[in-house]
Amino acid sequence: MTTENDRYLRIKAQIEQAYKQTVRTNRKQRKTSRNYRLETQYFWFAMVSPPVLAVLLAILGKSIDAYWLFNVSWVLIAVSYLTLFFYPFMGILLYRHSLKKVLAAPFANLLEWNVKTVMQVDAQYLPELAALSRETLKLGALELKSERSGFEKRTYMVTGALEKVGIFPGSLALFIGISTLIKTLDGAGISARMDWVFAVAVANVFFFFMCGYVQMMLVQYDRMIALTELAIELKKERLESDKAAAC
Repeated sequence: MTTENDRYLRIKAQIEQAYKQTVRTNRKQRKTSRNYRLETQYFWFAMVSPPVLAVLLAILGKSIDAYWLFNVSWVLIAVSYLTLFFYPFMGILLYRHSLKKVLAAPFANLLEWNVKTVMQVDAQYLPELAALSRETLKLGALELKSERSGFEKRTYMVTGALEKVGIFPGSLALFIGISTLIKTLDGAGISARMDWVFAVAVANVFFFFMCGYVQMMLVQYDRMIALTELAIELKKERLESDKAAAC
């Protein structure tokens, strides 16, 4: 059984590597396009860099008592939130020609983009999974479900269910911070009162990206669980078919 357990884990690792290799190949093909370069630059320079720079400037301003740097930090946070809001519109603008195809046949095109690659990889390794015993497959599904649940709870302890809220809390903190800065003159007392608001606004941006990664991992867990359960169903159907043929 231990050998079969190792085989099960090895097959799952091979599935993940095969999928990543396919994604890397597609990414290399896309890297030659101007739209991909613009999208990448937008992500790193407009969405990721501003909050990182804002934190560094806030720390610097605190250490040298240059409280005007907090104003610059708030502006950078504002830029980051605006780019988050406008990111979907940028995608529509860059890939407007592909969008026309989606609008013409939405379901078929979504299947082509999101399902075809995953389906090809799963179909390649499904027979190997189905060759394992039902006990190993059931145990694998059980462990995957348990680990998925644990991973979800551990990450939610840090980020909470941010995908249900979005970036509204950070936007609210940003609004409060900017309103206060407009009404209040720069001074030593301002930064002390604004520290917690600034922290919420910045942390929400990083939690947003973290939640995106968490959701990708949860989808991966769900896919592996579903593939294992499909292998169990295939074995069950084969056994029933063999029994019917024997009779």
